[in-house]
Formats: sequence, structure tokens, C-alpha cells
Amino acid sequence: MPTAMPTQPGPLSSEQRASLQQSIEASVVAHANLVDTPDAEADNALRLLAASSAGLQICEGLQKEAVGKARQAGRSWADLGTLMGITRQAAQQRFTPTGSKEWFVKEWLATWEGSEIKVRNSWNDGLKLFVDGEQVAETRQVFALDKTRPVAAATVARPDGKSYLVEVFAYALFSVSVKIVVDGKQIAGEVF
Repeated sequence: MPTAMPTQPGPLSSEQRASLQQSIEASVVAHANLVDTPDAEADNALRLLAASSAGLQICEGLQKEAVGKARQAGRSWADLGTLMGITRQAAQQRFTPTGSKEWFVKEWLATWEGSEIKVRNSWNDGLKLFVDGEQVAETRQVFALDKTRPVAAATVARPDGKSYLVEVFAYALFSVSVKIVVDGKQIAGEVF
């Protein structure tokens, strides 16, 4: 019996955001150690500032970790930007470590028997093959002139115990063209 694919996460609903806001506010106030005296207003403001600043740093750390894991799993900057309410470019600029920006990024997507197959290529990070968000193969090959040999391949197990072979053929000199082949049949990409 096939398992149901999880739905793609989306931005929080207004009810979820309100609930999260209440939880965060309650946690910050609880950790601020506010004092209930008539002349403590200025001190309480500083206590709230310290607690909210610490909370912000913690949330930013969680966000950075989540972005890193999502990128490792093959999620696109466009997907991440949508979830954060910013553009793809803004997400990439904010979360790509200095000195490791990807150049000339191209992606190809395909679906095979309920699995998402993604090929991601960038000039400085190479070609990576993902199946259902998990990286299964990669190559750092810069030029691909032989259109008859795959540059990346992986055998992927299915839940029913059978497996299928995913191969990525590429032709690259100045621009990259890719075709995705499963069990000998092209399912996506360019024809060459």
C-alpha cells in the first residue's frame, strides 16, 4: 500500500502566528525576571530588552540551522524565501556564507512514481542529484562533453523493495543542459 506523501510546508496561518507570538511573549516575560515595585519600570524595560535580545538570537540561530538543513536536503532558495516571506534572492543573500555563494545555478525537477527527483547544478558547487529531498549523488565535473555517459547516477530503493536507477546526463561547455533518465527512459530535461 503506497504511503501518502507529506504536504509541502507553507507559511503559518494568522492563527498559528498569533499563537506563536503569545508563546514567545510569555516566554520572554517569564525569563526577564520582572520586579513588581513602583520604581522598577526602567529596570524592567532593561530586563525585557535583555530577554528579548537573547530570544531573538536563539530564534535567528534556529532559523539559520533550519535553512542549512533544508538546503542540504535540496530545497530551493525560492521555497525557503516563500516560507520566510522574502524573495529568493534575499534568502540566498542572507543565508549563504560569505565566500561560498553559488554561481550560475540551474535546477531541473521531475516526478517518478511519486518521488521528486531534482538535479541542481552550480558552477562552483558541481552537480547534485536529490530524490525526495535527499542527496543521492554528486559530481564536481566542470565540463561534460560526452553526452552518452551519465555524470551522476544512483540506484533508489522503493518502499515495495524494488529499486530504480536514476541517471543524469549532461552536456556542458559554457551552459549546462541536463536530461534525467530513469530505468533507461528520459523523464525530464533537455533532449540532446
